[in-house]
Amino acid sequence: MENEEKLQEVLAHTIRDNSLVYLVKCANLGVGVGVTLIVEGQLISGNLVSGEIYAKDSAQKLRNVNVDESIKNTMASFFDSLAADYQPTEGHLAPLNFLHLQNPAYLRGDGGWTTNPGSILRVNIAKVSGFHLGKIGG
Repeated sequence: MENEEKLQEVLAHTIRDNSLVYLVKCANLGVGVGVTLIVEGQLISGNLVSGEIYAKDSAQKLRNVNVDESIKNTMASFFDSLAADYQPTEGHLAPLNFLHLQNPAYLRGDGGWTTNPGSILRVNIAKVSGFHLGKIGG
């Protein structure tokens, strides 16, 4: 018993930049801006948009895939529900775990940019280690 190690539960809270969280709140209310992020060492640039726009776009893209109607509607309905979570209503705050970048551009190793027009990237806010206002690249 003397040699037993005591294990303790450790709660680790992620640190999120309050300035970035504020910009995400604004985007969720329809006022998005261009930003450039550092996400786990990757430089990504794009325009912040609301989670509602992301979810509606995802639902629409799923409804356009070439599979059985019931399957794609079931999949799309998940994103319809997610979109409802982001709709501003009195007494309800939109989730602030993720940000959404429209038309993201990624810095390549050769210094050029890879773009993905028409897409919306969903990023865990806690994974962002740095950012600045303004979109660069692509």
